[in-house]
Amino acid sequence: MMKNIFLVILIMTIVSSSFTSCSDFLETNSSTDINEDVALSNTSNLDKVLLATYKGLLMGGNVNSADRGLSGLTGMLSYYDLAGVDITAQSTIGTSEFTAYSFSDARTQAIGGYTAAVWTQFYDHINRCNIIIDALDDAIGSTDEKLTISGQAKAIRAISYFQLILNYQQTYNYAKTKRGVILRLHSNDPESMPFSTVEKVYTQIVKDLEDAKSELDGYDPDNVWRIRTDVVCAWLARVYQVMGNWDEALANAKIAYQAHSTLMTKDEWCSGFDDLIQNNVAELIWGYQNTDETNVGDGCPHAMWFNADPELADSEGYSPNIYSFHSYFVSQQWVDLFNNDLSDYRASRLNTTPEDVENDPSKSLTDSQVQSVMLWHRCGNSDFEIAHKWAYNKFKHYGVDNKCRPDICLIRASEMLLVMAESEANLGNTTTALGYLNTLQNARNVSVPTTTLIKEDLLEEIYVERRKELLGEGVTGMYDNCRLQKSVTRIGSFSENNYAGHFINYGLNYWGTPSSGNKSSVLKPNDYHYFLQIPEDEFAKNTEISNAEQNPFKGE
Repeated sequence: MMKNIFLVILIMTIVSSSFTSCSDFLETNSSTDINEDVALSNTSNLDKVLLATYKGLLMGGNVNSADRGLSGLTGMLSYYDLAGVDITAQSTIGTSEFTAYSFSDARTQAIGGYTAAVWTQFYDHINRCNIIIDALDDAIGSTDEKLTISGQAKAIRAISYFQLILNYQQTYNYAKTKRGVILRLHSNDPESMPFSTVEKVYTQIVKDLEDAKSELDGYDPDNVWRIRTDVVCAWLARVYQVMGNWDEALANAKIAYQAHSTLMTKDEWCSGFDDLIQNNVAELIWGYQNTDETNVGDGCPHAMWFNADPELADSEGYSPNIYSFHSYFVSQQWVDLFNNDLSDYRASRLNTTPEDVENDPSKSLTDSQVQSVMLWHRCGNSDFEIAHKWAYNKFKHYGVDNKCRPDICLIRASEMLLVMAESEANLGNTTTALGYLNTLQNARNVSVPTTTLIKEDLLEEIYVERRKELLGEGVTGMYDNCRLQKSVTRIGSFSENNYAGHFINYGLNYWGTPSSGNKSSVLKPNDYHYFLQIPEDEFAKNTEISNAEQNPFKGE
C-alpha cells in the first residue's frame, strides 16, 4: 500500500496515549484533524500511531466479524492449535475458527476472504511500522524516546512477518530455499515487489528482533501489553526454536524466563486464565486486558469454548454470563496424554457420563461441581455427541453484564521453560533438560515425573508436556507438528472413546469425507492443507510476482 494512502488510515486511527494502568489499554479518541506532517513530526504522535498498531496486532484491526477466529494474535492463540488433534470443534455458525479446524476449502484456497484476512492484517501492521521507523530520524524527540518507539515497531514488524511465514509456506528447515513472502521494509517501497525466500524472511525477522532487544534495553513501561526486552526475547526463543538454532533459543528463553520464574499455582492455573493480569500472576510475560472501550468483543477465545456452566447453558443453549459460540472441546486424545493421573490438576475431571445421568437423574451435574474441575461431560445436552464431549475449563470466564472482557495471556514462563528443556536436549545436555521439564511437572503435581535421559524419548516427553500445558496458547497443534515434522492422527468419535473423539463428518475430512468405517485421519506436516494460498489480489496488483509462485492447494 502506498504511503500517502496509508497515512490517511494512520491519521484517522491515532489513539490516546494517556494511560494509568493496564486496564486503560488503548482507549480511542478522534484524531481526524491531524494532518500528515503533524502525525509524523514528533515522538509523541508517532507513539500514538504505534498504539494503533498495537491494537491491530493484538486484536485484529481490519478483520471482519466472520473472521474473528483470525483476529490478530488473539485469534492465532486458537488458530494453530485447531489444526491439530487436541481440540475438536463443532459447527455452530461455521466461520473462521471452525474452518481452521475442519480444513475446509476456504481455509486454504485464495477464493474468498479467509486467506486475505491473514495476509492483509499483518501487512497492515508492517506498513504502519515502516512509516513509524522511517519517520523517526526527522521527528522531534529524545534519543531514548526514539529508541523505545523504534524497538517496539521493529518487534511488531518481526512478529507480523513471523505469522505470515508460518502461514504461507512450509516450515523453515524443510523449505528455507522456497518462496516466502514479500519483504516490505520501507514506507516508500513500490507496490510491486518480488517474494523473498523463507530463509531471507527469517533473517529479517531475527534482525528486527535483535535490534529491538538492543533498543529496548532498560525500557520498563507500566503496561504489560507494551513490548519489553523480555517479550522480545520470548519471541526470539520461538523463532530460533522453529529454525532449530538451539543455542540462541536457549539463551533468549532464559532471559524471558528469569523475570517470571515463579510458576502459576494450582489456584491460578485453574482459575480460568481470564484474570492473570488482574491477579498479578508472576508467570505472565505478555498479555493485555479487554475493556468496554477497547476489546475483541465476542472474538475472544473464552467465548469459543463450550464450557458454560450446564444448568442454564444445556437447557437454554446459551451462557448466562457471556455470549458463547459453543464450539471448542478437548479431544479424548488430549485427555489420554495424562494417563489418568489424578494428581495433575490440569486434567482434574468429572467422569460422569450421559448414560450415568440417564440411569440416575440425581447424578446430573451442577454448576458448582463443574466449576471445581478442568474437564467434564455436558451430560444434559440434547445432542448425543455434544453430551459426550469433554468441556475444558482452562478458558472459563464470567463476564459482567453479559460482556466478554477477560485478560488475554499471550506468552507465559512455562513455555519458555519448555523451550529451555527442548533446547538443552537437542544440544545433548539431557540432564539439564530433564531438570527443566521436571520443574514444570512438579509445579503441576505430576505424580510420576519423567526420568528418561535418552534424547529422543526425552524430546517426545517435552512435546507431550507442551500439549498438556500450552493448549490454546498458539504454540501447539500445527505450530509444533510442522516445525517438528510430525505426522499426527485424529481419531473420530466412537464407542471406544465414549464418543469424545473428533467429529467424524467434518473433523476427519482432511483427506475427504470418511466413510462410515473410517475412524481416523492423518495430518502430514508438509501438506499444503496446513498453509494458505497467497490472496488473488496480490497477484492482480503486484507485477513482480507470478501465479506460478502460488502455493498448491494440497500435497507436498
